[in-house]
Amino acid sequence: MLTVENTGEKLTPQAVATLAEPFLRGTERVRADHAGVGLGLAIVKSITEAHDGTLTLIPRAAGGLRVTVQLPAARGGILTTP
Repeated sequence: MLTVENTGEKLTPQAVATLAEPFLRGTERVRADHAGVGLGLAIVKSITEAHDGTLTLIPRAAGGLRVTVQLPAARGGILTTP
């Protein structure tokens, strides 16, 4: 499991629901103030789901977002390097 949090403007549950969709970037203010085309979380979602994991996006009460990627344990136990 990996969790990352950031600070920023408060996000509504409706805005958070679209953040992992390609080319959607949240509010107008975010679009005007930051570079990018809205693919970052869409790519994270795609890779996570390809590995049978889950992506959770939760708006923080003080503003910003908590992003959690959870991947299943390796089949057959822990992987080790030779």
